[in-house]
Amino acid sequence: MSRFLAPIHTWLFNKISLYEELESNLVKSYTEKFGENTEKIYTDIKDNFGYPLEAKPIEELIDLTNIHGWLQNKISIAETRQAALITKLYNTYGDEVKNIAIKLYSEQGTQCGEDAKQKYEVNNAPEIYQALNNYILEGMPCDRVNVITENSDDKVEWRNEMCLHRGYWDSVQGNVSLFYELRDAWVKSFVDSVNNNFVYNANRNEATFEILKK
Repeated sequence: MSRFLAPIHTWLFNKISLYEELESNLVKSYTEKFGENTEKIYTDIKDNFGYPLEAKPIEELIDLTNIHGWLQNKISIAETRQAALITKLYNTYGDEVKNIAIKLYSEQGTQCGEDAKQKYEVNNAPEIYQALNNYILEGMPCDRVNVITENSDDKVEWRNEMCLHRGYWDSVQGNVSLFYELRDAWVKSFVDSVNNNFVYNANRNEATFEILKK
């Protein structure tokens, strides 16, 4: 990437910010449910893995001498921190942690679907798939982890060539399958919200996914 900010940099920055917004909602809900111990756990995690982005424009935060490296680092910090938070609380409090996360992931997916309806054309499967990728965090654009295997108005199918998330969860002794469950809940809610004539299906064993007209 260049040393000059381009739309793609802001696009990715916004996706990182959205992921951190979800993290903030998780912390709030977990604190309400489990009490002050959540805040202590979260403070320790931030001290160990890094803090969220400041509430400032990208121009005031990014290192213009290393735009690509800065964005990649912020993705790694955000994903590792959220993996650590959910893993630590899940190991402490059990399934209620997952249930709260599924609820919040689904709610954000719905909200983003409503937002996408106002901003983008979402009348067919390719348009929905393109809109989806304006919200979900799936590494850097150059990673190209998803390969489209079928592309028509009624169906987009893609295959995940490499999981970018497993390493973050493994690094905190977490279970990436929990993340997959949360991500699938998010995407399902997004598709339901953005155009309820379509559904999202995931085959995690084959690492294949589809947006399909009902």
